[in-house]
Amino acid sequence: MTVLEQNPDLIHDLSAEEYWNRYQLIFALYSVSDRAIPSAYDGLKPGQRRLLYQMYSSNLLPGNKPQKSSKVCSAVTGNLHPHGGAAMYGAAALLAADFQRVKIIDGQGAFPRIQGDIPAADRYTEMRLSPTGAALTAELADHAVPMIETFDGEWIEPVVLPARFPVLLCNGAVGIAEGWATKVPAHNPREVMAACRALLADPELSDDTLMELMPGPDWGCGASVVGSAGLRDYVTTGRGSFTVRGKLAVEGRTVLITELPPGVASSTVQERIRALIDGGDLPGVSDLSDLTDRRNGLRIVVAAKRGHDPQQLLTSLLALTPLESTFAASLVALDADRIPRWWSVRELIASFLSLRDSVVVRRSEYRLEKVTARRHLVSGLLLIHIDIDAAVAVIRGSDTVEEARAGLCDRFSIDDVQADYVLALQLRRLTRLDVLALTTEAEKLDTEHAELTELLSSSEARRTVIDAELVATAALFDGSEFDRRTVLDFEAAPVGAGASDEPRERKPNAAWRLDHRGVLSGSHGELLSGGIGWAVWADGRIKFTTGAGLPSKVRDVPVAPDIAGLLCSGVLPDGAHLGLVTRLGKVLRIDPALVNPQGAAGNGVAGVRLAEDTDEVIAAVPLSGDASEALLSVSKKGWKVTSCADIPVKGRGGGGVGFHPLVIGEDSLLSVTVSAAGFTRGGKRVRAAPRSKATVKSAAGDIVAAAAE
Repeated sequence: MTVLEQNPDLIHDLSAEEYWNRYQLIFALYSVSDRAIPSAYDGLKPGQRRLLYQMYSSNLLPGNKPQKSSKVCSAVTGNLHPHGGAAMYGAAALLAADFQRVKIIDGQGAFPRIQGDIPAADRYTEMRLSPTGAALTAELADHAVPMIETFDGEWIEPVVLPARFPVLLCNGAVGIAEGWATKVPAHNPREVMAACRALLADPELSDDTLMELMPGPDWGCGASVVGSAGLRDYVTTGRGSFTVRGKLAVEGRTVLITELPPGVASSTVQERIRALIDGGDLPGVSDLSDLTDRRNGLRIVVAAKRGHDPQQLLTSLLALTPLESTFAASLVALDADRIPRWWSVRELIASFLSLRDSVVVRRSEYRLEKVTARRHLVSGLLLIHIDIDAAVAVIRGSDTVEEARAGLCDRFSIDDVQADYVLALQLRRLTRLDVLALTTEAEKLDTEHAELTELLSSSEARRTVIDAELVATAALFDGSEFDRRTVLDFEAAPVGAGASDEPRERKPNAAWRLDHRGVLSGSHGELLSGGIGWAVWADGRIKFTTGAGLPSKVRDVPVAPDIAGLLCSGVLPDGAHLGLVTRLGKVLRIDPALVNPQGAAGNGVAGVRLAEDTDEVIAAVPLSGDASEALLSVSKKGWKVTSCADIPVKGRGGGGVGFHPLVIGEDSLLSVTVSAAGFTRGGKRVRAAPRSKATVKSAAGDIVAAAAE
């Protein structure tokens, strides 16, 4: 029997586990950088960028005839994007949807009108770029952005598009990759352009002024933002949660739903309402009707039974359905090296402005090269016109083209390029009228050359050009369709915050455990069935979880996609509270029943608000509520035992209360511990003091937790 030799190129000196981990990592990096996460500069995901570039290359511009969607998407996947046409058509349909804040694609046919709509098949629809979509590709012909080879090396594609407005902030984005997730709310394009101009004029613009220009999100679906909590965190850090609510109104004996929160489909809301009716949680509903059509838009009618208050029914719908939900913003985008990171709103606008600056530079370099070349030709032609008879004589007296070229170069002191241009001219170009046109063109070229040279050498000149282009682009958003749709109701309060004082029903996954390192597993840590899981980050974020959304197969997974800066985690017994202690001597006591638990994809919400940039959370202590329970806090020069009963329960997002006054020469706490039975020193119980009492100036090495009685 003949034994075939193994191809040495196919032999890897790796174990099966190493091989799997290596290629899993490669796929994860690919998923992050080339699929799900948008660029911070043009605001587009790779698939969206390739789609728009293909439409530009196919001349599918505003005013031109649209093309079948199937043909467009097939061209993208065949030339640029190594994925299926169905996924590409889904991305195209989203860019053409009526609920998009800025429609990038002008779709012809049955494209989505409300969230959750399914577009018609790609063979029945057509598409072309909208005026705003054309603004994203307008300067590709001027070599304004760098180009790279496609995945198969047969074509080229732009690294970014020369976008004239920050589409990521205008339309928002949602994407989930390996270990990263982005969720950017949409904003009013007029407000975004105003903020861009303001930051261009003053890069040190204050956060307050920026929030005046961009007071809050503005989705195409409408809805409303309830309260102002979390908005400032979102603008300044790129991470913040705020409450959004659909539009509901009482009409007679019915509740009419005409707007939904962003990302919530009509079918989801109706299924939830029917489930609540079947479960007996909405006993006052007599009928549920969907009167939505393409003319009137969303219309879901919930009829109240006789004897039931429709207003109370409206409140119950907000409390029990996704009609009021939390939008956890996460401004994750790729930087110039295609590495994901969090961005603030200011940083995203700054990255867009840096893109515009690079576009102006590259565009000017390309135009300067063309102007310089044309000036060279025109200058040679003007020299020929000085003595046209001599030029004709040289050409007529030459036997070959090479001889004529050399004769012109010697006679008029021009180079070969200029001579070839003269030889290629038609005789009618040698008229007196053409000489005047050449003189005018030469003057124009000199002026343009000077302007382009100044642009390349002066950042201030480029800033003026960028501002003028921002003004011109903002004119695209003058129509009534760009009026603000989302209501910012800062004075209102979420219904869920005061709906009930009773703890929410929790359904933990009994198979999962959570340890102090933030690892969910089936082997180490405390069982989630014993209470509610919690995780605390040093930056003040907090997360409560029941394990919802975890895979059915138990394996080690992080408590959140982002565990950078995770301080500690654990399982909180039923009825217990959690105290977050900061370095500057403050504590925030949180009741988990007042905080919505998050699933596996949640990265936490704002817990304690830190007073200074140098402040951070140094400890998270479970509080049982026992009368003798106390905190032992230790600083550089002293210590203090504080009664936990003196620490009030506050909602998340507050700054906490002071409990350890720092003495002169101290700037932070060193440690905090909790004891349900208090503390003893030298065998004697240490009396717990109110949180306002001063610190004891001595060492705390001999203070220990008291034994439980």
